[in-house]
Amino acid sequence: MFWKRVVSAIIFAAVVILIIQKGGPWGFLTLISFVVVLSTLEFSGLTVPKGNSLLLFFSIPINLLFSFSPLKPDWINLNPIFCLAIILPFVYEIIRRKPHSALPNISSFVLCILYVGWLFGRHLILIRQMPDGINLIYLLVGITWCSDIGAYLVGKKFGKHKIIPAISPSKSLEGYIGGLIFGIAISLALCFWLLPDIKLFHAVIMGLIFTIIGQIGDLAESILKRGANVKDSGKLMPGHGGILDRCDSLVFITPALYYYCIYVLHIN
Repeated sequence: MFWKRVVSAIIFAAVVILIIQKGGPWGFLTLISFVVVLSTLEFSGLTVPKGNSLLLFFSIPINLLFSFSPLKPDWINLNPIFCLAIILPFVYEIIRRKPHSALPNISSFVLCILYVGWLFGRHLILIRQMPDGINLIYLLVGITWCSDIGAYLVGKKFGKHKIIPAISPSKSLEGYIGGLIFGIAISLALCFWLLPDIKLFHAVIMGLIFTIIGQIGDLAESILKRGANVKDSGKLMPGHGGILDRCDSLVFITPALYYYCIYVLHIN
């Protein structure tokens, strides 16, 4: 299981890095579109009861519109998209005439739009468009992946004190600390190597804050999976589960990095 997880992670990381480095803006957009569609499918599989595929039919294009909106802000107005995202599931449930399932279906649909399309897809594109956008993306995935690796390795070797076993039975305090150390270390290394204008203080703070936020993102998806009574959101990656299992921390770290760059580092 361990080596399956390692090999799967290496292949996934190699493909992502190759696309980021060589694919240009369109290659990156294709990658994000692929991730957003798969994430939408997996999220809907966790939260939307079977037999409501029409809601999924609506959520995929809306999430893609959210993701593409930074590219053509004069073409894609987010206000009517938000209105559509709220009104459509109500219309759908009225037509279905099954009020007992309306509230969970509508809530799941709107949460999917906010979670996958708004928090994740849109802010990934916004970061890519910033000055040094490619290097900021490397910083984003570097902190996310390395803190996750650190938490896994340290937790597997030394983990004894469970943090929230009701939500994530394998998460330990020792693993959490290991993740913090790895996250700060990779933040320092990547800022020194790729983003020399970012001061040492900010590199440490970003490694610390984003690792903590990433752990919250991991637990956020875990609580959804516990509620759905499933171990993984999908089966795309052997040893890891689905794309959401691999990107759950990124969903929360991505907007955090973007707004840290805008309001603290004044990168825009």
